[in-house]
Amino acid sequence: MQTTTEQTILTGFASARRGFGPPSTVGALAILAMFLISSAASGQRLAAPETRVFALESPSITFSADFPGARLNQCEREGPDRYRLVIRPENEPINNSAWYAFQVTAESARTIAARLVYEGGTHRYRPKISRDGRHWSPLASDAWKVEKGRQEAVLRLEVGPAPLWVAAQELLTSDAMNAWIDTMAGRPFITKSVLGQSVLGRPIYKLDVAEAPSARYVYIVGRQHPPEVTGSLALMAFVETLAADTELARRFRARYNVVVVPLMNPDGVDRGHWRHNANGVDLNRDWRDFRQPETRAVRDDLVRFADEGGPRLEVFLDFHSTHHDVFYTQPDDVKTVPEDFARQWLGALGERFPDYDLRRDGTHGSKLNTSKRWVYELLEVPAITYEIGDRTDRELIRTITRGSAEEMMRLLLRERHPEQAKMGRPLDGNGPRLFASAVDRKAPVTRGASVRILAR
Repeated sequence: MQTTTEQTILTGFASARRGFGPPSTVGALAILAMFLISSAASGQRLAAPETRVFALESPSITFSADFPGARLNQCEREGPDRYRLVIRPENEPINNSAWYAFQVTAESARTIAARLVYEGGTHRYRPKISRDGRHWSPLASDAWKVEKGRQEAVLRLEVGPAPLWVAAQELLTSDAMNAWIDTMAGRPFITKSVLGQSVLGRPIYKLDVAEAPSARYVYIVGRQHPPEVTGSLALMAFVETLAADTELARRFRARYNVVVVPLMNPDGVDRGHWRHNANGVDLNRDWRDFRQPETRAVRDDLVRFADEGGPRLEVFLDFHSTHHDVFYTQPDDVKTVPEDFARQWLGALGERFPDYDLRRDGTHGSKLNTSKRWVYELLEVPAITYEIGDRTDRELIRTITRGSAEEMMRLLLRERHPEQAKMGRPLDGNGPRLFASAVDRKAPVTRGASVRILAR
């Protein structure tokens, strides 16, 4: 529950942001906030799983969880070529995002049945397999089935001396994410720095995309929840589009800077957690108390935008994964600056991809202490949770996400897509809305309401 002191801090930040308080007040409040909130108690650090390799005999077969991102808690033989694999969460209570990842090697080639038994959750993710740990494909639909109300899943696996990786999603560990970060930082206008450290001391990296000095910013974060790989795939495609060598991206970078924190929860990712950080805390429920070092690091960077004399944040995006693609935004009857951004942005995206099942949910009234809620309450900017479906086609992710990045750039630059220009759609925010869109033909998104932008 929000304390009186926290309410005062947030009110002071928001008032100064709207021009009702002097910058000195914001600075004093920021210092007070850092002192009060960072002194809050942290969660209890979780112990790492003790058994990482399960070597069984007669015949010889090994199940390994001895690699970053692995999760396999118990393994035993049930019968000839049949094995029982227990999957437990890092702690409870927890969101039902039952992550699993393990490697199998056998003395000789054979077909086995691996029965995944979930404790604390049910089967969510379609199994993926890999022969090298880098290139992944879905396990054939006739090679697995769920049983007992999704409490179990039975996988038919072809194993042998060469390792077979099995996972809930492609492995996108901190090593892979950091390699991408380094690649992006190789561009002359992108700077890599350490924003903070995780519970276990892993660095939390930040990318600053700044080709020209600017007081206008877009802020992007991702991977608060370890299994949400599709959210990371979307984030990377989105940022690559903003950093591309295109006329649109160059015009955008001439007027806007971008901050990217691609991996907020490296501990949870590398330890194969279902949801939490190394203290057993859901980071996207910690954006009020800020008891965790990961959320504090991002908060400490974001509060500079509350200073009336400082830089201006215009859009905040938090990439996640869920069962289907959806954008969680503020309702249309809530003020944001820029005004009506979410409605116009997603309307433009719906016009560009008329066959894409685009869903928008205006649930800012939620009581959850999420990044979206906290950033909006602090700055009154469009703060959007960008969710990608667990099973969304990977090429479609790249296509739609690139398009969404381009439409965001056009909207912030007050430009139009070439097809919209042909139709004579308005440009200027002083007149009608920047884009007439599929959303415009539907009722406004209000608190707790949602709308699906579908093909006409």
